[in-house]
Amino acid sequence: MKLPKPFCSFVLKQSGFSMVEVLVSVLILAFGVLAMGGLQLASLRSTQNSGKAAIAATLAKDYSEMMRSNISVSNNTSTAANVNPYLFDTSSSSSFTSPVAVDCTAITCTPTQIATMHVADWAQRVVAQLPSGRAVVCRDSNPKSGGVNKWACDNSGNLVTIKLGWEAKLDTREKGTTSFVITSPQLVMIGMTGFAE
Repeated sequence: MKLPKPFCSFVLKQSGFSMVEVLVSVLILAFGVLAMGGLQLASLRSTQNSGKAAIAATLAKDYSEMMRSNISVSNNTSTAANVNPYLFDTSSSSSFTSPVAVDCTAITCTPTQIATMHVADWAQRVVAQLPSGRAVVCRDSNPKSGGVNKWACDNSGNLVTIKLGWEAKLDTREKGTTSFVITSPQLVMIGMTGFAE
């Protein structure tokens, strides 16, 4: 009778992991962690930019409502200086100076004084809520040029266009570039028509 071989002869001997295998595993894990970190940063940047866009949309809607509440002034299609205070550019000192707001609770204000108060309040909110915020409110029949929003206005037509721009976090800025120019508005919204509705 033949005796079976001992059990231990069937078991292969196992050896430990080599240093190369461990280093390759650590390298793969490091690439995964770096990729997740980059994804997290991109997600955070996108969330911040979306938040600024939501603030800008709310500001534009508020301004449109201010104009609708004072239709006798905002309905004026003249582009002459100080005829319609609702039309302005915050970056141009020739067309926008910080108006002195009148306390309309103490006196009865004229529609023009109310418009001046609206503009002063809103311009301060744009600067406070949007980083390096710029606002242009004008009559513009074509707010785009070559498919890109533009700051310049043609001052024609009955549509009031609200243009807002702000400094967004960009890769080049985060890498140390300190010069930044808002080349085009990020949000363009039609505020109201030039006629009472």
